[in-house]
Amino acid sequence: MRYKTTVAATIISLTLFAANTRAIDLKYSFGPQPLPGYTHVKPDDTYSPDKGYGFDLASKVKLVDRAGNEPSLAGFVTGQDNKPFLFSAKLAPGVYRVTVTLGDSTGEATTTVKSETRRLMLESVTTAPGEVKSYSFLVHVRVPQIPESAGGGVVSFKPRERDPILFIWEGAAMLAFKELDWDEKLTLEFSDRNPCLDSIEITDAQNPTTVYLVGDSTMTDQMMEPWAGWGMMLPRFFNEPLVVANYAECGESAASFISEKRWPKLLSEIHKGDYVFIQFGINDQGMRGGAPAFKQLFERYVDDTLAHGAIPVLVTSQNLRRSLGADGKAVQTLRDFPDAMRQVAKEKNVALIDLNAMSMTLYEAEGMEGLKHFFVEGTHQQDYGAYELCKCVVQGIIDDKLPIAAYLTADFKYFDPAKPDKFEDFHMPQDPQLDPARPGGPGAPNGQGAMAAPRATPRAARGTTRPTTRAN
Repeated sequence: MRYKTTVAATIISLTLFAANTRAIDLKYSFGPQPLPGYTHVKPDDTYSPDKGYGFDLASKVKLVDRAGNEPSLAGFVTGQDNKPFLFSAKLAPGVYRVTVTLGDSTGEATTTVKSETRRLMLESVTTAPGEVKSYSFLVHVRVPQIPESAGGGVVSFKPRERDPILFIWEGAAMLAFKELDWDEKLTLEFSDRNPCLDSIEITDAQNPTTVYLVGDSTMTDQMMEPWAGWGMMLPRFFNEPLVVANYAECGESAASFISEKRWPKLLSEIHKGDYVFIQFGINDQGMRGGAPAFKQLFERYVDDTLAHGAIPVLVTSQNLRRSLGADGKAVQTLRDFPDAMRQVAKEKNVALIDLNAMSMTLYEAEGMEGLKHFFVEGTHQQDYGAYELCKCVVQGIIDDKLPIAAYLTADFKYFDPAKPDKFEDFHMPQDPQLDPARPGGPGAPNGQGAMAAPRATPRAARGTTRPTTRAN
């Protein structure tokens, strides 16, 4: 829904941090033979801050040697037992262009690539036998410090962002690690049916347009399977020069996002021509002052964004799973909060993507049985649900005629929430970051879908307090 076109064309701006003052051009090769100008990475090269690169989070990889080929086709690395693997490079905050070269000189390869905390960058790209191809995308890297020029200070972290409470299974043991979106490095994950990594090159991005995401757990980069937010799927649908900077966080409300200094941090980076997608409403249900106070906060978000020369886009929050009644018809679960956002968009003449309305149509199309694949519980999505909601947002970008629609990937044509993709046709490889508190889910170390000793969900891992009413 577009009330008024805010800009006639995208004003592309460089969104780099002052901390990154030197040109970056990092090259890593993974085959059996070193490539000229590249750092040769061996399977046992593990990441450390001192080294500045390496395989990360207990990844186990193996080298496949295709003897007899030229060096660039001589081999690649893949995960042992076809498991996902992660590679990290130490970098200052900024926006980077990442080029991955994938493929096998003798066999077919299918690779999915994610960055940082499970952001989907490339989805099941397939190279034919003998084909080696390069793919590029942009990644946003950040730290919690706020520049003195923007008031100084630091983002107030939740325990799940601060402490090593996230887990990867290593046999029957759980290896703890910290959140990946706020650290000193850029992390890439490779997975799928036969991921084949030949080389990586990382350079400074040239004149990117940044889309900042502001919201709660239904939008955030969720840290562990089986949780997913629609914002972590968004990079997959865009080409350069667009980069997604997902600042959404679990448990956030329109007020707490400001008080925790997440909003000042974002404003310290934003440039003219960037976009800010703002979504709240689920965690705001009990706020003092109700929808009128909520509306005032959105007016501030819009005014601040416009004052920086950027383009605000309001996104109404998705309905909760319980919005689907016994008759199969969806009802509003967020009271008058979506209407408050609609009013702000109209009064301020800014873009609105009505995900709330689209989600109701989507849930009715899925039905009660379909929604079992959509949600983990009453509020939070699994990969399939996040992917479908993300496609609603992308369609909203097109319907609103936002200039960034010009950067959409060629394979996105049109999405009708009344006709969602079939779950049976959906494929997303499982990430190694697994929630230890989901018995019966994919995180079972014995591979049987059940854990030997189920334990209570670490609340800090996803910020859950009231799962049926709070987006964490």
